[in-house]
Amino acid sequence: MRDFEYLAPRSIGEAVALLQQHGAKARCLAGGTDLVLMMTDKIATPAYVIDIKHIPELNVFEWDPTGGLTIGAAVPFRILERSDVVQRHYPGMAESAGEVGSWQIRNLATPGGNLCTASPSAEIAPILWALDAQVTIAGPNGSRRIPVQQFVTGVRRTALEPEELLVDIRVPPPGERAGSHYIKLKERQKMDIAFVGVAAAVELEPGDGVIREAKIALGAVAPTPIRVPKAEATLRGQRLTDERLEEAGREAADAAKPITDVRASAEYRKEMVHVLTKRAIRQAVAIATQH
Repeated sequence: MRDFEYLAPRSIGEAVALLQQHGAKARCLAGGTDLVLMMTDKIATPAYVIDIKHIPELNVFEWDPTGGLTIGAAVPFRILERSDVVQRHYPGMAESAGEVGSWQIRNLATPGGNLCTASPSAEIAPILWALDAQVTIAGPNGSRRIPVQQFVTGVRRTALEPEELLVDIRVPPPGERAGSHYIKLKERQKMDIAFVGVAAAVELEPGDGVIREAKIALGAVAPTPIRVPKAEATLRGQRLTDERLEEAGREAADAAKPITDVRASAEYRKEMVHVLTKRAIRQAVAIATQH
């Protein structure tokens, strides 16, 4: 690992000023579980490492029934995994958080860092896509908020400008009869990269099993996470049947654009998108029915 200068700002303004001063020579560090490995492997060689863990706004973790959930960019995955609020209102998010490495890693790694690394197989991304999350970005001209679907623009590429940093993730509150579920397909039981990630979030009409809203997102099968509008439309306004489930699974598989690599073939990934989408939808509906 090459030498670097360690900087620890205490405010968003100070962090932005450091990013303006050092530009592309600087990288932000939240948990460090991705950045340190990239630096060790010389994939990233920053001259300045800006530790953002001490900035109060980046450590906010708040739930409001009206406004939803705010997750600061430096909040570790372990908090999401164990939070009663997340487990109750966003079970798919708790599941995705629990899939990140070991519990030791989850005590350091952050959803903000996971998004900023912009790996196609990032665990947190599909469920955030399915939950219509937004992200807050701070820069020299103040802050801006964009849908999370616009944040990741390619493999290891985001909408962040060199002088900007991710402040938080905002997740809207779920409906009265809502449920979500995340499934990660990997080779080993723990601590492995996803072959496929599938997230489903649904909301049911009151009093019956009609699906008012359905959102399905896929990870590790395209350069960025993707939503599946055709599969969502198949379910919306309908009761869940085996035929509807099969159609939604096939439409999700058709939308996937996976590659073949040493871990799995493109054909295998497509078939597993079909299978896992059906499982994720069924479980999300089952959770929503309990409300």
